[in-house]
Amino acid sequence: MIGIGKWTGEIETSVMSGSAIVEIKDNNGEYDFNITVPGAKNIPDFTVFDVRENGNCLSGKAKIPALGTLTIEISAEFSGDTFTGKIKIPFLGTVPIKNGRRID
Repeated sequence: MIGIGKWTGEIETSVMSGSAIVEIKDNNGEYDFNITVPGAKNIPDFTVFDVRENGNCLSGKAKIPALGTLTIEISAEFSGDTFTGKIKIPFLGTVPIKNGRRID
């Protein structure tokens, strides 16, 4: 499994900007994600699914009830203690994750 640990990266959209903290865990061979955005209020519940590994890349999809059947696509490419990533959000487009780095 790749990317296990606690990571942070900066996200900027028209509705939100700031640093997100993502903890990636191994849950009996399945990926488990915990996402927090310090200072943000009312982060919606989400479900991550269809997580795939391809070399040093991790990708997956997420569902948020407010988006109905639409999905968010997430990908990250890990290199040691850093990563580059992007999030494809319906109606907002593709948002880069900047300054991705391990924090724990």
